[in-house]
Amino acid sequence: MRIRLDQRLELLYAVMLLCGLDASGICVEAEDEFARAAREKFGRLAAHPAVASFNRLWKTEIDWDTLPNLALILTPDFRLDEVFDPARVQECLASGKDLEEFTACLRDFHRTADFAVHFEQLQSRLEPWLGQLNELICRRPVQRILEAYLGVDLPATEVLLCTLTKPFLSITVSGKQGETVFCLCSQRGLEIAEKHGNLERVLLSAVWHEFSHHVINPLTYGLFEDIDSINDAQAEWCCALNESIIWAINIRLLAREKIISTQDISWMLKNAEANRAPQTRMMHDLLCDYEENRSKHAGISTFHRLLAEAGGPPPL
Repeated sequence: MRIRLDQRLELLYAVMLLCGLDASGICVEAEDEFARAAREKFGRLAAHPAVASFNRLWKTEIDWDTLPNLALILTPDFRLDEVFDPARVQECLASGKDLEEFTACLRDFHRTADFAVHFEQLQSRLEPWLGQLNELICRRPVQRILEAYLGVDLPATEVLLCTLTKPFLSITVSGKQGETVFCLCSQRGLEIAEKHGNLERVLLSAVWHEFSHHVINPLTYGLFEDIDSINDAQAEWCCALNESIIWAINIRLLAREKIISTQDISWMLKNAEANRAPQTRMMHDLLCDYEENRSKHAGISTFHRLLAEAGGPPPL
């Protein structure tokens, strides 16, 4: 497992920065050095069709995962990769034909902006930083630790660094050759972690947290007969349960790997509860029982229902 940059993500987020959309929850602040550099290099292309058509492309407000879902089903030359299923992207589009037109505009933007040179410079600049991150990841079998704890084998996985985004994200793309699970790490978020002396904890937490979503989310949504018919209250209940379980898993792994101390657990539980994971303490205590009784539970898939039941029934 290694962390790397991805030109498709960098290009799409650069276009998003230029289009004038309010992306304060998605993109880094205007004064961020990478955002500034993108605007300085490509601001002259603000009227380019890829930028001009961006806001018209989507039928609803753009979500955190919309652009990554598009970027990660593109080929290196910005064409739709027939290996992957575009359904997740198409459901967000104002019109199905828009996708082919937009990718054609992306290819032209990439050529006109000489974006390949920009990306090479970005990789060169961040090479020492990526080396530092990969050294931390390679200290232990990060994926195998999670798989052993959950009792599942993950599909193909990748960890990507994004210079223009705030959130850490989990993205799963499906295709003819199976699924690939991506953990997207915010460059800004990891930079802040380094300044506070907790880079290893935040980096490994990101990988474990985002990969766990691939396992826990389907178990939670599987509690409903028809996931497409759940209401807003039920969706919020699912989100809170998922986050609580995953934060608890994360804390347990950090403690078991001695990345945090026993004293740190209490602080992390409070932090989780303040970050959309209100039942983390309860889930943490239940997972301690899970660890002590693995002979009864082959993996998290059989234990999940107990976690869900402890969280209380979903709203009607």
